[in-house]
Amino acid sequence: MSSADGILAEIIEKHGPCTINPAFDNPLHALVSSIVSQQLSVHAARAIKGRLFELIGEETFTPNKIISKLSARNIRSAGLSRAKYKCIHELALAANRRRIDFGTIANSDDEDVIEKLTAFSGIGRWTAEMFLIFGLGRPDVLSTKDAGLRRGFKILYNLQETPSEAEMISISEPWRPYRSVESWYLWRVVD
Repeated sequence: MSSADGILAEIIEKHGPCTINPAFDNPLHALVSSIVSQQLSVHAARAIKGRLFELIGEETFTPNKIISKLSARNIRSAGLSRAKYKCIHELALAANRRRIDFGTIANSDDEDVIEKLTAFSGIGRWTAEMFLIFGLGRPDVLSTKDAGLRRGFKILYNLQETPSEAEMISISEPWRPYRSVESWYLWRVVD
């Protein structure tokens, strides 16, 4: 992989093999984690998820645990916004009532997955792209709106300004069809 991009090769050597571990057995967990992480630093999102895990009594988000253990009242103590709670609760209800079928979603192409997920209030393209990477293990996702990736590109490639979407796509061209892996390494640059 490092032969695709000499600049990124140093980061690959420093951090070793990519450790993306998709939540194939519980895609809802990955989606809820992405919703919690929206517009937050990695550290803030991790802290909120930890407090949510304490509320539900385990370290996995499931429809039943979300519905039975999380309420509009107790999510405040975890630091989760009311809007994110509403989105997560609606997803849990939809999964519980089989209005969303993660098996069907897993067999859809990337743009169809994005379209299906963004139909839910509170889920935008970034969240759907994170789900593609961490929930479905899709290998070729480049989230050009991700602030961390934008910073990673700027730092690693010594850019004067934050790159445009077109610049990010152009720079990442040698990584096709493994831009999810490239993303993981770029996130290490800014961690």
